[in-house]
Amino acid sequence: MLVENITDLVIFVAVIKAGSLSAAGRELGFSSAVVSKRLQRLEEQLGVRLLNRSTRKLCITEEGIRYHDYCVRVLAELDEAETLITSGHSQPKGTLRVTVPAAFGRLHIATLVPEFLRRYPDLRLSLHLSDTKVDIIEEGYDVAVRIGDMKDSNLVARHLGIDRRKVVATPSYLKKFGSPQTPDDLINHNVLLFANPTPLDQWQFINSNGKPHSVKVTGNFETNNCDALRAAIYADAGIALRPVWDVWEDIKAGNLQVLLPEYTHPSVNIQAVYPSRRHLSQKVRVFIDLLCESFGETPYWDLP
Repeated sequence: MLVENITDLVIFVAVIKAGSLSAAGRELGFSSAVVSKRLQRLEEQLGVRLLNRSTRKLCITEEGIRYHDYCVRVLAELDEAETLITSGHSQPKGTLRVTVPAAFGRLHIATLVPEFLRRYPDLRLSLHLSDTKVDIIEEGYDVAVRIGDMKDSNLVARHLGIDRRKVVATPSYLKKFGSPQTPDDLINHNVLLFANPTPLDQWQFINSNGKPHSVKVTGNFETNNCDALRAAIYADAGIALRPVWDVWEDIKAGNLQVLLPEYTHPSVNIQAVYPSRRHLSQKVRVFIDLLCESFGETPYWDLP
């Protein structure tokens, strides 16, 4: 390990935050000379220049920017570890940053927020709802919910459920236009497409014998927003392929009808993912535990 003293990291981060050696020194109780000497020692140990310093200006180098991001995370984890140990494994503290898909988050994550905050009053939860897949390490998120296969080897995943899909339409639409009896019959129907980022117009079916079949569907409406797609379905505008977690209540209530029930569709995993670390932070653990507790082995939204 190149760095001999963790205080050097604290000083480096403080200098970046304060914008000057003197301001960082006042905050930490060191003289400017000590701050300068410790920064110089840190740079010598690393073999890179972290800051370009002059009498008037302090500029962080490209290497300094990258190193600063890691220092912030290391110090935050050290602070959390000390809090955990000294408090006898009491309530987790700090800020938990979570990113989840917009519709799934609104339906199945946001509803758990009051209970989460009630259980952990010392935690501050920052919940980001977006269908844009972010780099959680680069953007500083602690945990994400992902729907789909995980390809990032720097992340660890915990299974939450299966994303199953059903072809659905309103009973009134079917009364007007009839029900498709085979996947190929969809060619004669107006299909409402979910586009993220491109329209998903190649629908995959698997019959009872396990044989796959693909149908290219078309329609007059596409959107990347689940609520807009739902509105179009309920306006009797057409047929849609939707995840069960989005329409399960509509199906159970009879407001939407499942079409081609003898066929299934390829499914993907719903997972909670977090950066690969030797020790999982307490705040991430309790959040994921609540999701697993609430969803159960077979999530409440799942339908056969």
